[in-house]
Amino acid sequence: MSLSCQMLLRHLFLVIAVVAMNSSVSSADNPVPPQGFRAIFNGKDLNGWYGLNPHNGNNLTGDRKDENLKAQRAEFPKNWTVENGELVNDGHGPYATTDEEFGDIEFLIEYRTVAGADSGIYLRGTPQVQIWDWNQPFDPKNPTRKPHLGSGGLFNNTPGSAGRDPMAFADKPFGEWNQFRIRQIGARTWVWLNDVLVADGAVMENFWDRKQPLPAKGPIMLQTHGGEIRWRNIFVREIGPDEANAFLQAEDGKTSDLADALTLHASFDRGLDADFSSGDRTCYVQQGDELHRAQLRDAVLVPDAGRFGGSLHFTKKSDFRPAFRDSGVLGYNPDNWNTTVSVWLRLNPDRDLEPGYCDPVQIVGDDGKKGFIFLEFSKDETPRYFRYAIRPLFHIWNPTNVSWGDIPFDKRPMVQVERPPFSADSWTHVVFTVENLNNKSTPPAGRMYMNGKLKGTIEGWDLTFGWDPSKVLLVLGAAYVGHMDDFAVFNRVLNPDEVEKLYLLKNGVRDLHSSKSE
Repeated sequence: MSLSCQMLLRHLFLVIAVVAMNSSVSSADNPVPPQGFRAIFNGKDLNGWYGLNPHNGNNLTGDRKDENLKAQRAEFPKNWTVENGELVNDGHGPYATTDEEFGDIEFLIEYRTVAGADSGIYLRGTPQVQIWDWNQPFDPKNPTRKPHLGSGGLFNNTPGSAGRDPMAFADKPFGEWNQFRIRQIGARTWVWLNDVLVADGAVMENFWDRKQPLPAKGPIMLQTHGGEIRWRNIFVREIGPDEANAFLQAEDGKTSDLADALTLHASFDRGLDADFSSGDRTCYVQQGDELHRAQLRDAVLVPDAGRFGGSLHFTKKSDFRPAFRDSGVLGYNPDNWNTTVSVWLRLNPDRDLEPGYCDPVQIVGDDGKKGFIFLEFSKDETPRYFRYAIRPLFHIWNPTNVSWGDIPFDKRPMVQVERPPFSADSWTHVVFTVENLNNKSTPPAGRMYMNGKLKGTIEGWDLTFGWDPSKVLLVLGAAYVGHMDDFAVFNRVLNPDEVEKLYLLKNGVRDLHSSKSE
C-alpha cells in the first residue's frame, strides 16, 4: 500500500474517532482528547495561554509596543477564568492566545455564548472563523455583515469571496454548546459547525497584508467581543506534509457528483434565505439599483405544504420578486457559462394565474437586451403553454424589433410544452440547463426537463450574452401565483441520469448538502 493511501486511511480513521468523540466528550476538568489529538487547554488554569489583542497597538514600535504587550498579558487573567473545566471570558479584555504556534492542523473546540456577543477563532494569528449572535437582523446600511446566516464563515475575507459567509446555517440556540471542527492546510480552510460543513476548503486571506500569503505558522486566538463566551474541549492534531499532500490530492481529484456540483438550495422551510450556498445565502428584493434583504409580502411560507417540508406560496400577482445574487452560485462568465437550475412547482395554471405572462424563475443581468433567461407560462393560450427561453443579445434573437408574442413559436430560442403536467393537487419538477453559453468554440444549448424527462432543447442559436457578472440575479415569482419548493442551483450541466436522480431524491436536495457534511 502506498504512503498516500496509508495517510488517507489514517485520516479516515481519525474522522471516525472525531465523530465518536462528538457524542462522548464531557466538560471534565481533565479533558480527554480523541485518538491522535492533544489538549491545548488543561481545564484547570490558564497555563499555555496569554492575552493579546493584535488590533490593539498594532502600529506601535519599540518600548511602547513592549509596554503594550506587557499590559495585555497582565490584563488577561482579569477577564479570563477557568470554571468547571471551561475557559470563560467576560466579554472584555485581550484575546486568549496560545503560547504555541501551529501550521497545518485539525482543531476541535466547543463554545457557548450569549445574545449580543460575537466572537471568533484566529488561525495562525489571523482573523477569523466567525461566531455570531445569529438573531441580529440584516442591516441594509451594512450589507456585507450577515449575522443571520450563522457562524463558521471566514468573515475577514473579502466580501463576496468563497468562504466568507457560511454555506449553511448550523448554530444551536443560546444556552447550548456548539462544536467546531476546523482543518487548515496551507491557507485552505474547512470548517464544520455541529457536524455541518460551512466552509469547504476556502482560502483564508491574510488580513494583515492581503498581498501576502497566510503565514506558515501562528498562534490560535480566541476572540472576545461584547458578551460572555465559554470554551471547552480544545484539542489539536498536527497534520504532516505527507498527509496534507494526500488530502489535497484527494480533495482536488474528487469526481463532481450531484453533491459536489450543488451551489445553492432553498427549502423555504424556515425562511426565504437559502439553506445552503457556496456564495451568498441571503434572499433579496431589488429596489432601484439597491438590494435589500427580502421580507415576505404577497407570499407566505406554508409549513408541511411543500414537496419536501414547507413551501413558498405566492398568493397573488404582484411586484414581489425575491432574488438570489449570483455571487459564486450561477457562475456567469463571459467565456463559457454552464449551470443547472431545479425547482418544484404546484399550481393549476389556467385557474390560478392572472392574465399576462408569468415567469416562476428568471435569470437576469444589468440589461434585458444583453440577455434574459426564464421559465414562462404563456399569456393568451388556454390551456397555457409552458416554456423555457434563453434570449441572447437583442439583435440576435430579435433583429426586426418586434414583440416576443409576435414572433412565430419556431423562431424563438425556447422550448415549449403545450400541455404541461401541472396540477393544484400534485407537484411538478422542472429543471433547465445552460450549456456553453458565450463559448466561441463549442455550440451552446439549453435543455428543459419535467418530472425527470427531457422536454426539449434550445440549439442552433448564437447564445451570446453581455451581462455585467456582478449584476446577475436569480429571480423568483414574477407574476407567479402558486406554490414553490426545493429550489436549487448546480455549477455545471447535469446529464439526464443526474436529472432523474434529482427528481427521485427521497428528501429532496437537502440529502445532497447533508452528504457534504459527512
